Amino acid sequence: MKVTTIYRGGNSKARNPKIQNMLRMIGFGENVGSCFPKIIAAWKETNWGEPQLMNKLDVDEVELVLPVPSITGVSDGVSNRVPNGVSDSAKVIYAHIKDNPNISRNELANLTGISLKNIQKHINKLKELGLIRRVGSPRLGYWEIVE
Repeated sequence: MKVTTIYRGGNSKARNPKIQNMLRMIGFGENVGSCFPKIIAAWKETNWGEPQLMNKLDVDEVELVLPVPSITGVSDGVSNRVPNGVSDSAKVIYAHIKDNPNISRNELANLTGISLKNIQKHINKLKELGLIRRVGSPRLGYWEIVE
């Protein structure tokens, strides 16, 4: 499949077309490549960099590269505030909370790629260390950075 065709979406050849067809018939699949425009649009919305497609003609496939921001790039501004021994993921969460006190756990999960369960673990650790606290209700409240 050509790179220009992929950007439009549509059909491509599955490695196992019988399994693809079976999954599509029971509602668990789509045509291969049909969601590609949605993926590109969602990635651009995050401002995480331009997705790159590399056409590998020798193996007749196209590779998609989705750039993700560096954890160290986000946490540089908070490394003095967050003690040693705190994970890079917790530092990233702290930085996002500092930038947007109204951020939700779901938004943190979407921004960082960390599961909701682990988001909660990191938030609990940051609270335990006295770095953040929740003011107000879980739904309508906001995060406060404890100085």
